[in-house]
Amino acid sequence: MSDRVFHDGVTIRNMEEKDLPVFKNLIIEAFGDGWNFGRFDQNTDFFQALLEVYQSMFLNSSTFGKVAVLDKKVVGAVLASVKGEAEKFRHWQKDIPPNTLALLTAPEAERKDIVEHLSVSFQTIGQLLENRINTYDGSLEFIAVSKHAQGLKIGKKLWNEAIAYFSAKQVKSIYLIADSACSVGFYDCNGFSKADEQEAVYNYVAGQKRSHVFVYEYRF
Repeated sequence: MSDRVFHDGVTIRNMEEKDLPVFKNLIIEAFGDGWNFGRFDQNTDFFQALLEVYQSMFLNSSTFGKVAVLDKKVVGAVLASVKGEAEKFRHWQKDIPPNTLALLTAPEAERKDIVEHLSVSFQTIGQLLENRINTYDGSLEFIAVSKHAQGLKIGKKLWNEAIAYFSAKQVKSIYLIADSACSVGFYDCNGFSKADEQEAVYNYVAGQKRSHVFVYEYRF
């Protein structure tokens, strides 16, 4: 698909490998609070290696990706997947990121927190999807807009691109995973319905943190 240029100066184009550094920043903005990124020094190799892990969670299964550009800067992104379609971005992921050693040699408290977060998150999501994953044709993997560009309906533009993709693939229903730290109001206002939720309890070194994880669905 060709670039889509809007009268307000926003351009929607295919996601490219050069967009990965900005994509990482979008991950921090969208999920940093819920994933408690504030407890880490973001200037370390450890944090960059951690971002590689989270980035791979979104990229590896995605079959579709677009970014929004404003004033020559990427300010938003959307990723989606459809069953039976080839993963589009998996080859961007390094088999062994050069900073992986930083994860292995990080202070024990940081390593414990990461293991705790990932294990609890995957367990919670697995339980939520266990009896319904096969009822969906695809998923909305990621959608976020930079804080300084919010209020310009860029999220809606990105979502419309995903809708066009799903429709072209004759998708009947999709799901997405969100948590209580996300701006779930966007989903409520754009035709999604909450299918289920579950509390996740994270026992971090510095103390316990609770969050609610949601499954939203959209039917075409």
